[in-house]
Amino acid sequence: MEWLSLAITLVAALAASGIAIWQVRTQRVRQVEDFYVARYWSLLDRLSTRALRGVDADTLSEQEEAAIRLYFRLSEDEADLRAQGWVSDDTWRFWGAAIHSQMHRPPFDRLWAETVEDSDAGRDYEFRHLRELWHDTAYDPAPSRTFRRWLRRSPWRRPTPVRRLTLPRTTIAPDRAGNSGEPR
Repeated sequence: MEWLSLAITLVAALAASGIAIWQVRTQRVRQVEDFYVARYWSLLDRLSTRALRGVDADTLSEQEEAAIRLYFRLSEDEADLRAQGWVSDDTWRFWGAAIHSQMHRPPFDRLWAETVEDSDAGRDYEFRHLRELWHDTAYDPAPSRTFRRWLRRSPWRRPTPVRRLTLPRTTIAPDRAGNSGEPR
C-alpha cells in the first residue's frame, strides 16, 4: 500500500512540475513576443503618414529609410525566433502574413529590392527567412520536431471564434399588478 501511495504522489509531482514548466515557457514566449511588438511599433512611429500610406514613396527621409531597413532586420529576427521555437503558432500566423503584406507595399517593396542587392553583395544580412516569406505568405520557419511543436502550443492562446454581437431584446412585460411596465 505504501508503494502505491508513493507512486501516485510521484506521478502527481511529475505532472505538476511538467505543467509548471510549460506555463513558465508559455509566459516567456509571451514576453519575447511582446518585446518584438514594442520594437515594431517604435519603428513605425519613425515613419510619416505618407510613408505608411505609400504615397510619394520615392521621397523618403533618411530616418524613414533607416526605419524601414531596421524593420526588415526586425522581421528576420522574428523569423529566427520562430525557427528556435520562441514564437507561438497563433502569433506567427499573424506576423508572417503581416510581414509578407508589408514587404509588398510601397516604399517597403522598393527598399526590399535594394536590401536584397546589398545582401547579395555581402553588405547586409543574408535574410534567409524574409527571402522565403517574400515569395510565400504561408512560409513558416518553425522547427518540425514533434516535441518542440507540442511545446509551442498553448491552450491559453487559442483564437476564439468570431461571434456576432447581438443585443438582448427588450420587451414590455406587465408588472405583478398587471400594469404595463418598463422595458426589460
